[in-house]
Amino acid sequence: MPTDTPPPLRAFVQLSYGYGARSWHARWEKGEIPGINEPYAYGYYRAAGPGVVVEQSEDRAENPFSRLVRYGVRFLLGFDFVQAWRNRKGILSADVVWTHTEAQALGVLLLYRLTPRRPHPPLIAQSVWLMDRWPQEAAWRRLFMRSLLSRADMLTFLSPENLAQARSVFPGQRMEWIPFGIRADEMTDHAPPVRMPGDPVRVLSLGNDRHRDWPTLIAATSPLPDGVACHVTIATANRLDPPPHVTRVTPKRNDVLFRLYDEADIVVVPLTHNLHASGITVIEEATLRGLPVIATDTGGLRHYFDGDCVFYVPVGDTQAMGHAIVTLACDPDRCAAMVRNARERMRTVLNSQAYARRHVALSRELLSQRMPASARTPAGTATPAARDMKITVGIATCGRPGILRETVAELRRQTHPPHRIIVCAPTMADMAGLEASDTLVLLQGPRGLAHQRNLLLQHMEDAEIVVFFDDDFLPDPDYLAQCAMAFASEPDIVVATGRVLADGAKGPGLTVEEARAMLANPAINDTPPLPAVQPAWNGYGCNMAYRLSTIAESGLHFDERLPLYAWYEDIDFSRQLGRRGRIVRVNGAKGIHLGSKSGRTPGRRLGYSQVANPLYLSRKGTFPLDHALRSIGRNMAMNALRSLWPEPYIDRRGRIIGNWLALRDAMSGRVSPEKMLTL
Repeated sequence: MPTDTPPPLRAFVQLSYGYGARSWHARWEKGEIPGINEPYAYGYYRAAGPGVVVEQSEDRAENPFSRLVRYGVRFLLGFDFVQAWRNRKGILSADVVWTHTEAQALGVLLLYRLTPRRPHPPLIAQSVWLMDRWPQEAAWRRLFMRSLLSRADMLTFLSPENLAQARSVFPGQRMEWIPFGIRADEMTDHAPPVRMPGDPVRVLSLGNDRHRDWPTLIAATSPLPDGVACHVTIATANRLDPPPHVTRVTPKRNDVLFRLYDEADIVVVPLTHNLHASGITVIEEATLRGLPVIATDTGGLRHYFDGDCVFYVPVGDTQAMGHAIVTLACDPDRCAAMVRNARERMRTVLNSQAYARRHVALSRELLSQRMPASARTPAGTATPAARDMKITVGIATCGRPGILRETVAELRRQTHPPHRIIVCAPTMADMAGLEASDTLVLLQGPRGLAHQRNLLLQHMEDAEIVVFFDDDFLPDPDYLAQCAMAFASEPDIVVATGRVLADGAKGPGLTVEEARAMLANPAINDTPPLPAVQPAWNGYGCNMAYRLSTIAESGLHFDERLPLYAWYEDIDFSRQLGRRGRIVRVNGAKGIHLGSKSGRTPGRRLGYSQVANPLYLSRKGTFPLDHALRSIGRNMAMNALRSLWPEPYIDRRGRIIGNWLALRDAMSGRVSPEKMLTL
């Protein structure tokens, strides 16, 4: 009986203008693209096979006017959006989109923004130079690029150093290092040099990257130590005023470039400090041509080739570079061993085939995460790691013992039972009706959400995950099971928040009976076609889960300068922890937030916090200023408008007074979160 064959993965590769499939291939066939290149740019086509279809962007023929428009838009935005727009049909009809640099990624993401009604395939957005340039970019452009790139499904980098720097800019975002490899189908043997006394060492250095350190190379070889003669050939399009022992060339055809490799003894890659593995293509080409390589130790190159493959020298060290050239020139056996070791790396992991396969694997992972929640793994078939995961639930409470008891009762119905439930309240009366046991711990602590949650963290003991619930959040029975599966299957998740089916905080509030009826109603507690796991900007305080090992490593705690209701303490804590991994929403982890109005912070105090806390967190660096200003403006506008016809359950007039008091303090430089306690 025939079986259904799943449709192939359709990947679309968006590249710069000039790298279109037909135009690149035509130039490649003529040998007009210097280097060991692929028939189609960067070898993405190698991912194609029985289960994968790869399509690459094309270049549209341009007249002077259309070229001027494209250049003008690129000048204004900083990236070529017109090229993405011209290829929108292929982009939007694909299963997944791959981009090679941040410029194409930004173009695709802006296309997504401008087509909100179209389904958008997941984007693997590779960055090359962005982190090196980031400090020099204008503030408005950084905000714009951060706004776009934070919506990429995955950010990839060619260097772990680039990735590490990006963690501080895009905390919580999914990131991967993908080692870049070139076509390694054939390797050319290079005869060891036979030099007569006085023959110069023939050094070749190549590249157009702005991080090439030509002055250090020239100084290191002017002259070489021990009186060794040397001739340096620098192949670059950059301007250079070479001394007599240096020749500058600009090869425009492959036959000329390969002749330079064949005539050289050593390839040197001199670099200034960088983060993006500058020079890796030259090192790989030299290895394939059988030449030993000396390189500056920067940019993460050691993650590609260790010291047995490449002779590394410190940044800007002319003496070390000269010594390295003389050492290799006098030791052909070491040169041969370095080439053998480097070639072995290229045969296994540093080639375009491995580079393309990695994109396919990550694409399938992203698409599996977009699997509808209805198709997710049932709780009863969870992996052993998920079933054994110890999850402790922490609840900070004050003034709502009746609702608290109902929440604890719901937690006892979880299909994945909590390891322990720990409740923290200012007084025992706040926990009336609960009996302490081995699985229910009752703590007393100072009033204030941040203080109470810090006390909860001190009592986690051997738990692996802590889930913070508000005392008025009723979870679906599978909530903890879905969290366990997410954290067990994806170790880079450090923060997770669930899906709130109904939020009484946005209205008069919900009763426990109404919430239970909603959880029992399939029309509300549904399983829509949402990804099982998808990126989130922060954890939502009423239901958020954290990996405790990451909290322990970071030494992080909730900021106790945010008093009482601690407005935005969830954003502050989760965004800080997100610098060490991913923040996600687990769509199968569902629940109802009652939004009970008892035990709330008075209106004037809360209004003060609505202004003071975002400004404080912006200065602290956990809440971008543009987000802070939008939050303040939105809350003030809502309070002002609703204060004319206030809801009976919200003190709008008190809130707007608190807003204006905080603004007054901000303008005088005296605003701080703690001042709300004096109101």
